[in-house]
Amino acid sequence: MPTLFMNFATGLLVSFLGTLPLGVLNITIMRVSLRQGLRAALQFAVACALVELVYSYISVELTQSLLHYPALKPLTGGVAAILLLGMGVYYIRKQSLPMTDQRTIRPFLLGALLSAVNVVAFPFWILYTTLLQSNGYVGLMGDALIYLYVLGIAVGTLAGLLPFILGSRYLTRWFVAHQHQLDRTMGVLFVVLSIFQTFTLLY
Repeated sequence: MPTLFMNFATGLLVSFLGTLPLGVLNITIMRVSLRQGLRAALQFAVACALVELVYSYISVELTQSLLHYPALKPLTGGVAAILLLGMGVYYIRKQSLPMTDQRTIRPFLLGALLSAVNVVAFPFWILYTTLLQSNGYVGLMGDALIYLYVLGIAVGTLAGLLPFILGSRYLTRWFVAHQHQLDRTMGVLFVVLSIFQTFTLLY
């Protein structure tokens, strides 16, 4: 039976790992840290975490609506497998992103805007919440469990961005040089998860 701590820790861990693949937010926060300093980068990260908090809560509510209909479970499992495969193909084929300069916008507003347009957060959290709940890693039967889960997600987003802030001076060149390899690794991981999900559905 999932506990409050387990919900918080699981949400934090999945969010932290989901924040690590190099993308617009990671690249931008390194740029903000280098150009405007630690305080500005932290404002950017807090804005990202707050938007993720809202998006993940909405996603959880949508997931709950789906789970109220048990007949849809095989369908949601199949959709999860397809989404995982799609994310895997996306990361394997993903092109490198340029480090564009975003100094003209306030860091907090910039973080909020970039996170808000990241609508892929909805299918991401619907997918993972469905998988985690169906496998007993999180429980969402009660407001406290839901709140701790989404709070863990927000904290995980913040924690996932911190390494990019603190190591921006050292990591920028390395990440840009190895971005494609990192994306391919994440892509292979998503494909493996898709195969595992398909195997679970069939057997």
